[in-house]
Amino acid sequence: MNFSNVEGLLAMTLLQWAVIIIAARLGGWLAIRLGQPPAVGEIAAGLALGPSLLGWLAPSTFAALFGESSELLKFLGKFGLVLFLFHVGLNFHVDHFRQRSRAVMAVAAAGVVAPFVLGLAIAPWLHANFAPETSLAGLAPFVGIAMSISALPIMARILMELGLERSVPGVTALSAAAIEDLVGWIGLAAIAAFVVARLDGWMTVGQVLGLLAFVLTLWKAVRPLHGWLIENYEVFSAPHWLFLIVALFLSCLCTWYLGVFAIFGAFAFGIAISGQGDLEARWEERYAMPVKLFLVPVFFTYTGLRTEIGGLDGLAWLGCGIVLALSVLGKFGGCYLAARGAGLGYRDAGAVGSLMNTRGLMGLIAVNIGLELGVLTGELFTMFVLMCFLTTVMCSPLLRFFLGSEAVRWHRVDGIDRTQRDP
Repeated sequence: MNFSNVEGLLAMTLLQWAVIIIAARLGGWLAIRLGQPPAVGEIAAGLALGPSLLGWLAPSTFAALFGESSELLKFLGKFGLVLFLFHVGLNFHVDHFRQRSRAVMAVAAAGVVAPFVLGLAIAPWLHANFAPETSLAGLAPFVGIAMSISALPIMARILMELGLERSVPGVTALSAAAIEDLVGWIGLAAIAAFVVARLDGWMTVGQVLGLLAFVLTLWKAVRPLHGWLIENYEVFSAPHWLFLIVALFLSCLCTWYLGVFAIFGAFAFGIAISGQGDLEARWEERYAMPVKLFLVPVFFTYTGLRTEIGGLDGLAWLGCGIVLALSVLGKFGGCYLAARGAGLGYRDAGAVGSLMNTRGLMGLIAVNIGLELGVLTGELFTMFVLMCFLTTVMCSPLLRFFLGSEAVRWHRVDGIDRTQRDP
């Protein structure tokens, strides 16, 4: 191994990482000043560092900084996703499935079915015009799933910032999003297995059976063992840390070996040990913020480096508009009508639809999976990235419109996110 090459790789990665962190923080700060959640600015910063803005305004600077994006930077983004999906799974509560309210079940069903059906409907046109070299059998269900995903973590953060997490629309949206996102991630894993198996039905069946065995092992063996550990050892003690790290890594390896992405293993492991002891609160207190501040922005930038808005032509912009319109129609419209049908007033139903329509980071993860599977082409990838970004931008203005005096504006005081009622 050439030591100087390793040092050069490390130096370039550290420089890229520092630029990404600074850009993400500035983007988050600016988003707050514009009345948006910080995640909107962080996603925008990632896109701005790519060829869509930096590469267009200062091509020589972009080439010098990100022209040869290091493999180490890609690894940091992927590893950040592993930890983030573990965190999302850890915060998933099985109680969401015990919530039998009419509104929750109706919104969850509509939030999956309506956008999925619209995704299947538009997929043949997208395939014919933007991805004829790919398989329609892989593209169509992926488009439906990508339109069905909701940004549960961003939604929860928005509601906590607004002080609405215990309100009728807040509880309804969080519970419904948790249910439909689990359904969506299961569907995404099945599609990934199907595509990796090269559309071989029997091979896909074997992969799905393997995944079911993996999940059963998590619930019947790993969860009880983790429960015993936290009863007999301090959370984050040496034995507990050893168990967490080894089980997390092995879970990621299992799903990777079974033909789906490693992040699914992290998500499943997080769900399997959720609700045991005070692990969730301790993780949130100690480790959630470093992951969000230092690793997740790398993923945003990694997405931005693969997104070239300037590469879209007239037909592609039309496609982008159609994807956005159908995504909003299916998600916001479907959830709004379901909430109204379940007895919620138009303001609460509108707030539920606004929250469920948010794709955010979870949508970007799904879109990146589609690109890596070869289901999405570069143009389609850009269209869906823009859809995820714009539906997230819509959330705060729509909440203000529907909630009126309950709306708040974002601001940051002494480094802590707080809220203040609008006059």
